[in-house]
Amino acid sequence: MNARIDETTVAGLRWVVVTGERIAAFTLLGEYARASITAVQKQLPEREGLQVFTRSGRGRRILADVAAATEQAYPHLAAELRALAAGATLPYEDLLLANLRGDLGVDDGTGCTDLAWRGTSSFIAHNEDGAPALDGHFMLLTLHIDGDLPVTVQWYPGFLPSNTLAANAAGLVWGINHIQVTTPIAAPGRHFVARRLQQCTTFTDAVDFLRTHPSAGGFAYTIGDTHTGRAAVVETAAGRHAVRELPPDRAFEWHTNHIRFMPDPPDRAPAGAATANLGQRDESLARGRVLENITPALEPGVDWFDRVLAGSPVPTGVHRTAAGDDPLATLCTTVTNLTDQTIFIRNRHDRTASLSLADFVAGPPSTERSATE
Repeated sequence: MNARIDETTVAGLRWVVVTGERIAAFTLLGEYARASITAVQKQLPEREGLQVFTRSGRGRRILADVAAATEQAYPHLAAELRALAAGATLPYEDLLLANLRGDLGVDDGTGCTDLAWRGTSSFIAHNEDGAPALDGHFMLLTLHIDGDLPVTVQWYPGFLPSNTLAANAAGLVWGINHIQVTTPIAAPGRHFVARRLQQCTTFTDAVDFLRTHPSAGGFAYTIGDTHTGRAAVVETAAGRHAVRELPPDRAFEWHTNHIRFMPDPPDRAPAGAATANLGQRDESLARGRVLENITPALEPGVDWFDRVLAGSPVPTGVHRTAAGDDPLATLCTTVTNLTDQTIFIRNRHDRTASLSLADFVAGPPSTERSATE
C-alpha cells in the first residue's frame, strides 16, 4: 500500500487527508476526486478565454516558455500534477493550462482578501473568494507526502494544492491573493512556486524563498509564524517582489488583488492601453478602500477578524455574495491566531468550527470514508 485517503467534514467542508508516496498519493487523489476535478474544470470561467488565447501565436509562445520553466525548476511538482491528471483520467495539458491561467497575461478576475495583525497576539485571516458553482467541490486537503513536511490547504480539485490558504507543520500560515500581471515573464508558474513554499521551515526562509524564486504571474502572500508572531505581506509578480513586514507593536495590514508596495506595478496596463482588467482592479480597489478605513480594536480577536471578513459586502465590508455584477462569493473565511495556535473556519453557509493549528495541519483523528492504493 503506497497511498491512503481518509475523509471527514469540518464546518460543512469536505476534508480529505492523503498519505503516502508522492506519485501514488496524487494518482489516488485524482481517482478519488475525479468527479469534482471534472466539474471544476468544466465550470472555470476563464476556460474558454485560455483556450482561445493559447491557440494564438503569442499565447502558444508564452505557454511554452512558462511550461518549460516550470518543468525545469519544479519537476517533482509537475509530476504531482501529471499524477493527479492520470488519476482523474484527464489530459495533463488541460490541468496544466488551468494551473497556469494567472501566468499567461490573460484576465483572471479578482478574488480573496487577507488581513494581518501583530501585537500582544498575532493573526492571519483570509477570505477565499470563488465562483459559486465551485461550492461543494472546494474543500480542505491535508497532504502527508513521504519526505515532506505535512501541510493543509484549501483546495480547488484539479489545481496544484497551493493557491489559497496553507498551514504547514513548521508553524507557518499564509493566505494568497491573485495579482493580475499584464506582461508575464518566462518563469515558473506561480502555483508551483507556492507549492514549493510549503516546505519552508522558518519565517525568514519563506520570505527569502519568495524573494529569490520568481513566478511568471503574480501572487500576494500574507505570511505569519506561530513561533515568533512575525507577519508580513510579500508581493511577487513577473520576477519582481516587495516585502512589508509588520512591526511588533499593534500593527495592521491588508491585501486584496492589486499591488500596493511596488513602484510602477506590473498589474497595471501601460497608459492608454485598453484592458478588461481595469474593471476587475476597481473591484479590488473598492475592497481596499473599505480596509483602509477600518481601525482595529486595541487588541483584536477572532471575532473582530470574522466580522470584518464575513460581516457585509462593499461598501461596508469585503464579504462577497455573487450579487449584482459580482461573479464571486466568499466560499470560506479563516482566522488563525498565531499566538494561541488555533484556527477558526466559517464556510459559505455560516457553519463554523475552531480547532488547534496542530490538528488542522495533521488532519482529523477520526474519519468517515477511506480509500487505499
